Amino acid sequence: GDANVPDGYSVVYVLTQGTDLVIVNAGADPSFEVTEGGSYTIHTLVYDANTLDLSIVELGVTTGFDVNGLLVQGGGAICASLDVAGAQFNVADPSAGTLSGGSDVCGTPATLTATPNGDANVPDGYSVVYVLTQGTDLVIVNAGADPSFEVTEGGSYTIHTLVYDANTLDLSIVELGVTTGFDVNGLLVQGGGAICASLDVAGAQFNVADPNAGTMRDALPEVCLVDGTAFIGALPNGDAIIPDGYTQIFVLTQGPGLVIVDVGANPVFEVSQAGTYTIHSLVYDPNTLDLSIVQFGVTTGFDVNGLLVQGGGAICASLDVPGAELVVLACDDECLADAGTISNGGLFVCRQGGTAQLEGFPNGNAVVPAGYETLYVLTRGGGLVIENVSATPNFTVTQLGIFRIHTLVYDPATLDLSIVQLGVTTGFDVNGLLIQGGGAICASLDVSGAVYVVVGPILCSILNNFGLGITEGPNAIALGDGLFIDGEMLRAIEDDMPMSVMNVWPNPTRDELNIDVQVYTDTRMEMTILDMTGREVTTRRALSYGVGRNLSRIDVSGLNPGQYILRMNAGDKIVTQRFTKVD
Repeated sequence: GDANVPDGYSVVYVLTQGTDLVIVNAGADPSFEVTEGGSYTIHTLVYDANTLDLSIVELGVTTGFDVNGLLVQGGGAICASLDVAGAQFNVADPSAGTLSGGSDVCGTPATLTATPNGDANVPDGYSVVYVLTQGTDLVIVNAGADPSFEVTEGGSYTIHTLVYDANTLDLSIVELGVTTGFDVNGLLVQGGGAICASLDVAGAQFNVADPNAGTMRDALPEVCLVDGTAFIGALPNGDAIIPDGYTQIFVLTQGPGLVIVDVGANPVFEVSQAGTYTIHSLVYDPNTLDLSIVQFGVTTGFDVNGLLVQGGGAICASLDVPGAELVVLACDDECLADAGTISNGGLFVCRQGGTAQLEGFPNGNAVVPAGYETLYVLTRGGGLVIENVSATPNFTVTQLGIFRIHTLVYDPATLDLSIVQLGVTTGFDVNGLLIQGGGAICASLDVSGAVYVVVGPILCSILNNFGLGITEGPNAIALGDGLFIDGEMLRAIEDDMPMSVMNVWPNPTRDELNIDVQVYTDTRMEMTILDMTGREVTTRRALSYGVGRNLSRIDVSGLNPGQYILRMNAGDKIVTQRFTKVD
């Protein structure tokens, strides 16, 4: 408001760039849009068009000093006035750019290295640092001057570029293992904050798999054949590492050549020949190691190991090559105890009022020698964890899931059941002590038992539909009579859900998300997407699913890059899946 504009004079505003005041624009208002970083000044010019011809100004060439030199105030002859100092602006345009080099990595320790794509913009006074985050929450675990880091455990990692001004962004606020990339991005202008800096949130992503088969120990090193057969078993030492998407199975080999003769979900096998056997643990991804290549009696453990990274191959998996070695002998001692078999009154049992009653029906084919007793054992899950014992085949349970009632015929003088710790000891542990399981004690346990699937009120009314979900697979639990229950259905049962999510892919995704849902009864649900703050970013979508496998697709192309949560509501039940949206 302190300008003086004589009659016949005009006002124009001039935008200059840099310390040389190169004129880049002019207009009737002191407001300009710029498209690149740098220092800018807006000046006021009061002039008489009859004496100062502005057509002499060549944008990008003529400077404010050139114009000022024509004026009386600058030593020239033209009566006009230019505010040389003007209003100064410093426009910063930091850009982290992008990185290449993300990949799948097998084994640790591993060095993860990304390559800048050369599209970063680092203004004067700004610095570059590379940040390593872990998991989908982008928890910051390391930072350095180079985009290369060593990691010592498996998981998903991302290397990001951060372009920042140390005067405005204090990195001492970062607590490794706690602060996330989302926390830092939230401080920046690009993330809704106030600090001028740039973080490449998507970064270069690495999936580090660190499968470890662990080790095994023999339950009993020498086992006798009884009536031409013997059960042999080993005990995992609990040191296996099974990454997400990986599966653990057990492999039985015979002789020093480790010829594969059987595989199973449990480290217990039935054999009919005397000799030396080894039980191995194998941790593998079914998508990369196809076990249909194994030909029993021909393929060896060494053949399989040669396919793996640990054996010089390319597949990321782990085989415990030494395993647990056992010797099967042809013994003459005869054990007459026989638990016989037991039947259920129906596979599915509904929990009512918080409890379910399980009743077994012995088939009358048990053999109980003189001095022996009969006991009934309740186990839970595929691991046959012992939950209770009783003199009668009747039990009350409160949990949902798979249960079995087993018959045990034993001599209290030779089998001390005080060794059983409820909730810890398994039926396999007990069976391993018996002659039939490779041990030395004459007793008999009906390992298969009578199977029950205890379901909650939601699934109770739809039992007839469950046959659709019972199929054999690498993670399936045998129910008997050729029926198997997979892990997804078991989770649905234990959560009392009318459906289970089989797969969500691709993840990360650019445009589209596929959702594969197994439905056990006609179900109506709502589907929506939330950002990491819990805010809904898509309109709720109502879907009606029929019994069986259902595939849905969601267009996510309009979402900004970042982490999101897919939420599915079926009545009062909620299922969530996290996914990443990338450009």
